[in-house]
Amino acid sequence: MFKPDIQMPILRSRFLSAFLLLSFCYFSTQAQQNLSLTQIDNFGNNPGNLKMFVYENDALKNTSLKPLVLVLHGCGQNAKDVATLTGWNKLSDSNNFIVLYPQQKMVNNISTCFNWFQNKDIEKGRGECESIFEMISFMQLHYKIDSTKIFITGLSAGAAMSVVMLATHPSLFKSGAIFAGCAYKLATNPLAAFSVMAGNKKISKDKLVKNITDQNPTYERKYPSLIIYQGLNDQIVNHKNAALLISQWTGINKCDSLPTKTETSFASISDITRFTFSDTNGKPIILYYEIKKLGHQLLIKPGDAFNEGGKKGTFGVDKNFHSTYQTAKDFGILIK
Repeated sequence: MFKPDIQMPILRSRFLSAFLLLSFCYFSTQAQQNLSLTQIDNFGNNPGNLKMFVYENDALKNTSLKPLVLVLHGCGQNAKDVATLTGWNKLSDSNNFIVLYPQQKMVNNISTCFNWFQNKDIEKGRGECESIFEMISFMQLHYKIDSTKIFITGLSAGAAMSVVMLATHPSLFKSGAIFAGCAYKLATNPLAAFSVMAGNKKISKDKLVKNITDQNPTYERKYPSLIIYQGLNDQIVNHKNAALLISQWTGINKCDSLPTKTETSFASISDITRFTFSDTNGKPIILYYEIKKLGHQLLIKPGDAFNEGGKKGTFGVDKNFHSTYQTAKDFGILIK
């Protein structure tokens, strides 16, 4: 199994440990602007008791088939916060795709984290997983969505829930982008969740794969490709989680767990190395962005140019690299 080259992070204090157990990476922004997000109240069955928001732009009215991107927020965030932090709305304006934002409720989780560690919310047809599936079905029914170009991305708890959706509904998605997330079904309760975040989970590749195939016993098609971003100095989500994701998704896609291509100083940035894992036909299955000198933060590049955007702050760091733009490029949904 591919293992990123990084030293073990420093020990967490007991207070931090207890806090993380409840919240899985608290995100916060100071967004006050009107981002034109429209709430859809009645999108269908909602066993997870989530909210649904859609970004209102011209792509919604366009009659051509359009890609759909789901963006899942981290703990302590809401739809507008993650929209501001990531800059997905700006990209959708210029590239004619639609952005959907599922949103957690405090009544479900005190820290507004998606419950990526609860069986009742992460199995096909149940809880939050089913609510998000219903949101996608609503979009397909009411808007011109290209069913071959549905993508999902998220931050921390939102990243972990994005993996849940890719694992439980593989035929629905083309690809997903995971920012400081974890493999599917590593935890099924809050205590186990902290162990996973700390990088203490040990599990075989066969078991990692079985966690997914158990959800899809008759599925024989290809599974979605994956994009992974992981900071090597992340004290919230240990870098070992990236290795487990790589193991799970190379396994489920039946490709080599060693990279077929390594690009150091990716995009001329010395702290970023991109590893490509390809199938037997040479098609990239996993893109892993390993970032030195990065904690629990999103890479952004503030500005108004086509490849710039995002919100600088506690959880958005300017490294002259707009990870949202790169993700859209890797998804293959950029027009310009």
